[in-house]
Amino acid sequence: MEKRRKPIQIYAMIVNVVAIIAFLIAGTSAISALIDRSNPLYAGYSQVDLSSFEKYKSDILANVSKDAAFVPSDDDIMKMYEAAKQDKINKVMHVSNRNIMVSSITLIVSVILFATHWWLMRKYGDQ
Repeated sequence: MEKRRKPIQIYAMIVNVVAIIAFLIAGTSAISALIDRSNPLYAGYSQVDLSSFEKYKSDILANVSKDAAFVPSDDDIMKMYEAAKQDKINKVMHVSNRNIMVSSITLIVSVILFATHWWLMRKYGDQ
């Protein structure tokens, strides 16, 4: 004869499944943020290629029209490149720090939820 489950056991099982799903999603988000931190210039999407000065310079000069009154010098382009590169690094580091913090909290909460509801499920399963 099949053993009947109590409503509290069903509730505990559902919370455990949700905790596992939250754990997996938070874990992948944390791993993605750690990968972005390892090389922030290649993280996410950018309209301008900041991988090298030469590529950045060619993008800037391609956007300057032939009739433009002002064509930036190499020193000006280098300053713009360094500023854009530092801004990209700062943004990626901030976003990855935030993602790691939120993911870590979610991981901890999901582990606590899973453990307490696993204990609850086992406690009422013995009766």
